[in-house]
Amino acid sequence: MFILMMAVISLSLVLLLFTRSVVFASQTLELQKAEQAIYQSVQKNIFNDTPGKSLTTLKEIPYYMTYLVYESENMELIATNDPFLPLLEDTNGSAKTLFIKDYFFDGDLNILYVAESHVIYGKTYIVSVALNLDNDSLVKTFIVLPKVIGVTIIPILIISFFVSLLITKRTIRPVIKITKTAQSITSENLGELLPLSEYDDEINELSKTFNRLFKQLKIDFERERRFSSDVSHELNTPLTVIIGQTGLLLRWGKDNPEQLEKSLNAIKQESKSMQAIIANLLQMSRIESGRVKPNFSTISLKDLFARLSDEVSALSADSHITYEIQQQKRDDIPLTTDSEMLHQILTVLISNSVKFSGGTCEIQLRAQKTKNAVIIEEIDDGPGFVEETLPHIFERFYRGDEAHSRKVSGSGLGLSIAQTLITALGGTIRAQNAEPHGAQFTIEIPLSE
Repeated sequence: MFILMMAVISLSLVLLLFTRSVVFASQTLELQKAEQAIYQSVQKNIFNDTPGKSLTTLKEIPYYMTYLVYESENMELIATNDPFLPLLEDTNGSAKTLFIKDYFFDGDLNILYVAESHVIYGKTYIVSVALNLDNDSLVKTFIVLPKVIGVTIIPILIISFFVSLLITKRTIRPVIKITKTAQSITSENLGELLPLSEYDDEINELSKTFNRLFKQLKIDFERERRFSSDVSHELNTPLTVIIGQTGLLLRWGKDNPEQLEKSLNAIKQESKSMQAIIANLLQMSRIESGRVKPNFSTISLKDLFARLSDEVSALSADSHITYEIQQQKRDDIPLTTDSEMLHQILTVLISNSVKFSGGTCEIQLRAQKTKNAVIIEEIDDGPGFVEETLPHIFERFYRGDEAHSRKVSGSGLGLSIAQTLITALGGTIRAQNAEPHGAQFTIEIPLSE
């Protein structure tokens, strides 16, 4: 506020000086015009041999101006309307101020004048015109204004200080709350949000922005913490197996060819399992963090289903895929999506169907186009889901009772990966039991605008 006040005062002084210069220029122009009128009248009168006559009746000279005409060589006064005015020196037509203290018995001489020399019939005459500045209200105002501004600075600054203090306290109060809350937020309480004020101002918008940032940080932090927890939890079993088999080999298994081969195969199998778990978790982490983005293009669902059918035939000779495209007047549906991501999602679903059906499985793929989306269904004739497991099947490492006995191979990440991939594509996936038996997955991918 102090800087602002000084800027206002400085601007006022600049405006004052500018106005004063404009007034000074106007007064100078007026004096110059009057001086020229007097010179022309003097020249005319000298020609008529009456140099001092009729000058006082000039209409071009305002009543508040005084003039003086004298011969410069012998200082002879030719004409004047103020006998107390001193003989003024030539200013070459420019305006000058003259101040003589106690010039008069009752005051000072303070004038603005223009004087110029003219040669008439071989003689030089000085024609001067003056304004009495002591009687000029504008000049008096210009003299008083800086003093008034100087005197009023202190009270204005004091008032401005208290006003700005009140405004600042009211403005800074929510900032202080935000600062204290932000300082208390750690990795353990990222869910705590900054307080919002009742005013929809910039500070409130800043708090909302930081809250969105904290929410995203919490999501990212939870994802990384879940990743670490999942890795440590799921790798514990294969590591235990590897350590156990290694201990057997060190004790006596190295001398037993049968146990040596069994232990090495177990170590190899568990190592592959660990490698698959880490690769799957890293893939999910990259997709969730946005480091892997979908590569959208227009694909043919009919061609995709045919590719999956050929792959299943190679995977299991006793498993088959039939597919159906429900589209009016066409036997195909073009879809704008990431071809490889969608292929991986369907591969996960089909692999689960084959795995949990015991190797013999009939799988149906159906696709239909609605007004706003393309719906893809994968249905098998396997055992389906236990109702209690349905809410959890997309959770990481969840495999129901099979996960604990490890009778079914796999890391328990397949459906979690499928859900992560479909989310990256902007779609949804849900699971249910099919009739009369079997599992059914429904994928819905919105149509691009």
